[in-house]
Amino acid sequence: MYRIKVDKQYFNFSCAHFLLFNDGSREPLHGHNYWAWVEVEGDLGPAGYVLDYITFKPLFRRLCDGLDHKTIYPKRAEVLEIREEGDSVRVKHRDGSEFVSPAKDTLLLDLPNTSTELLANYLAKRLYDELVERGEYQHLHVITVGVEEAPGQQGIFSYALPHREKGANRGI
Repeated sequence: MYRIKVDKQYFNFSCAHFLLFNDGSREPLHGHNYWAWVEVEGDLGPAGYVLDYITFKPLFRRLCDGLDHKTIYPKRAEVLEIREEGDSVRVKHRDGSEFVSPAKDTLLLDLPNTSTELLANYLAKRLYDELVERGEYQHLHVITVGVEEAPGQQGIFSYALPHREKGANRGI
């Protein structure tokens, strides 16, 4: 089994979020300057490498850039009511707090929370979808993504690839 790891300074994004806790409460809305890295494990392709760095690095960078300068909310959080109203997004927490932001500055993620672990999950599965679209997935076995929100503090997700047809629902 072979593995590549790509950890570039430009795999970063800044966004606002709040974490939801087990008791249904939340932390205050705040932001982080996140850094990400990715490892891909698999067999060597016909050219003698796992993935071509030249085409792979821009792909992962684009995924990170998609989170940059956004306020992110988890669509599957049971304690949130989320409504898209024209050019705005309205998010109401069960504690009565309400947030309204421009839709273009907001990203609703298909997650139950916005922890670093789940952001790593989101990026790994989006990366897999992109590799499936490009036809570069058959020889791959695991994608691991780390998302760091502060130095020495990161969430890591390893995705054992399902090798399903593109568009298959993967959940979390």
